[in-house]
Amino acid sequence: MAWHELVDREGRLAMAASCTAVGPAVYAAPRRDDAVAQAQDGVDKLVILSWNVHVGGGDIAAIVNALRSGEFTSGQPVRHFVVLLQEAFRAGDAIPSTPAGVPIPRRSEAFPPDGRRQDIIRTAEALGLGVFYVPSMRNGADEGETSEDRGNAILSTLPLVNFAGIELPFERQRRIAAAATVAGIDPAGNPWQLRVVSAHLNATAGIKRLWIFSAGVRGRQARHLADVLADEDVPTVIGSDLNSWAGGPSEPAFTELLSHFPQTSIPIGESSFRGGRKLDYMFLRVPSVWASQVRTIDNFFGSDHRPLISWISLRNHEGYEGISTKATKGRYEGHEG
Repeated sequence: MAWHELVDREGRLAMAASCTAVGPAVYAAPRRDDAVAQAQDGVDKLVILSWNVHVGGGDIAAIVNALRSGEFTSGQPVRHFVVLLQEAFRAGDAIPSTPAGVPIPRRSEAFPPDGRRQDIIRTAEALGLGVFYVPSMRNGADEGETSEDRGNAILSTLPLVNFAGIELPFERQRRIAAAATVAGIDPAGNPWQLRVVSAHLNATAGIKRLWIFSAGVRGRQARHLADVLADEDVPTVIGSDLNSWAGGPSEPAFTELLSHFPQTSIPIGESSFRGGRKLDYMFLRVPSVWASQVRTIDNFFGSDHRPLISWISLRNHEGYEGISTKATKGRYEGHEG
């Protein structure tokens, strides 16, 4: 696993202190039958979904089942997909004891509509998905079986390689973006690869800065992320909660990343966060023949954020009808998290 550290000494020291309160990064491969099927029949279409799951509130199993049934893809079942998650959590004995003298973020805890809160590692195992999870911070000061950390995760039906953690400029809380590469062979025998990244920027500035400067903090974090991912010959998709509550897509974080990811567009559909705010984005830098579009799913699935979805055609694919944002009806309808 590659690790991209900060350059400034103050940020490195703060990151190192916060790191002592969280467990290690985790990778688990998808079930073998998925990997074997990919090798046998090839892959030329991939769905990417990005979602802030509200530290347990988002029903990941429900949205994965909706993907697999074709709920968002005009009835066409999705076999291969990557899910980029923000505010995922991991619980249990992998979390160390609370270190003395290290500021611990308050516990954030939400429950999905069915009330069964499940951490990201157990969720991935139950769904048969590969998972790469990188904790950013501890989730409260609980010890033992109830201890938790939280951060970013990548779920995938296909094996992941080239894992990386990317430290973002420190401001109030430790933030680590998770990056990995998914690769395959299309039915014609052509190899392809796609780097996928899950990132979550700061919501507010620290006590040394007034709250009105928080957009500048996020701009600095976005600039650093873009610099780390600057190798333009690598097709890349970033799913991110930019926390752009002050200015939406006019904030420096969005405009900074947009300049490096030219296939990006503002997601079509409703706002991604309650109250009409646009906080969540998907940034794309892919070959022009990889047809892609981004939509906001019009359902929260128990979180306080709506998911974003994009269909990537790994070769120029004609006749595709597009992505539907219609969400599963029933208990989720109108749920605001």
